[in-house]
Amino acid sequence: MNFENLKETNFILFNKTHEEALPRPRGRGPNGGKLESHHGLQGLWAKENLEQYGYKYNKAPTVTIETNKKLPHTEITNRQNERRDARVAEKLGKWSTTLQQELQNTLKDFKAAGFTRETIEKVMEQQYKMLEKLKVPFERIDLDEYF
Repeated sequence: MNFENLKETNFILFNKTHEEALPRPRGRGPNGGKLESHHGLQGLWAKENLEQYGYKYNKAPTVTIETNKKLPHTEITNRQNERRDARVAEKLGKWSTTLQQELQNTLKDFKAAGFTRETIEKVMEQQYKMLEKLKVPFERIDLDEYF
């Protein structure tokens, strides 16, 4: 398997589904971090908010990224947990954000983790295709507003 991507400094591998995420065994990435399958659109949020459209956690598209201190999966997960904890502290529902807010969060999280615009476009397109397949109403995010 070729881990090289000349434009992207972070390791990323796009998976059709969570249950078919590669590589197998996952092992470690080029920066020494354990490889983890990560849902672009937060998986637990989607389970709570998109099940009525037929969303299935294990059938959702994912990316394989590295996890460890200062590596992308950890950075993104920490940001997701901070937002969730803030909602709970404010007595809002744990998963009370809108789909548009979560799409924006996905973009912001991947940017904060150091991914390139090109990679983020692919991550977002992966989410859009899933949402279109499920017939979930949404609006595409204008990446120019973030770059």
